[in-house]
Amino acid sequence: MEIHVDLVPPAAADHDAPAASLDPTISSGVASVVIDVLRGGTVAVTLFERGAGAVTITSGVRAARKVAERLGAVLVGERDGVPPEGFNHGSSPSLLRRVDFASREVVLLARETPVALARATGTVWLAALNNAVETAKAVLATRPATVRLVCAGDRGEPDLADTVAAGLLVALLDRGARLDAGLDVRLHGGARYCLSVLRTTKDPLDGIWASAAGAELRALGLEEDLAVASETASSDVVLRVLEGETVMGHPAVRLRSA
Repeated sequence: MEIHVDLVPPAAADHDAPAASLDPTISSGVASVVIDVLRGGTVAVTLFERGAGAVTITSGVRAARKVAERLGAVLVGERDGVPPEGFNHGSSPSLLRRVDFASREVVLLARETPVALARATGTVWLAALNNAVETAKAVLATRPATVRLVCAGDRGEPDLADTVAAGLLVALLDRGARLDAGLDVRLHGGARYCLSVLRTTKDPLDGIWASAAGAELRALGLEEDLAVASETASSDVVLRVLEGETVMGHPAVRLRSA
């Protein structure tokens, strides 16, 4: 099994499949895990923990409203720390933990996550630190020939929070493949780099606190969200992509808990 890490999502042209095609039945032995610690992945995990029936993630405010109208969904998301007009909730996982979504459809507005999901290939999963352990187990159960970890990053740049989470997933996949599945593993350069970053980070919260995305959230007074995002292996939610489409020029990716 080969493990690769992209510190930011590759350009759509670098992939064999067009952006937002996302057919989960076509894997060709490839599993992609998109990582977004601050905050798309963490928020999506929280939504399913609080009872969401399905979550569609998109990067456009108008696209989110259109999808929500079609699905009769709850709107969750923020722009500059404030929910846009007509949204039911913001993107704070610490606050969303108090909400019961009662099997409702949810549309989540997120800046980086849907773009990374739409550019992923093969069978696609979404992870954060919260659900990294269970996600690694689910990926290994499919015995893929290649695993590609795709960090969502922050405005096109690598983000330390995602890099630390990628390092954890590399360690979990490497150990699980060798010891539990009896597979040979080859770590490519990005995977080794993320492992090194993980080993030099004493606590995931340190990496999250120092990250660019973390600094942005701290400036908004959302330090509690950083603590939630740093809770490693706190959730058994495994998120897998069902389908994707383009809505008003923005990717819209539908997830279910596997």
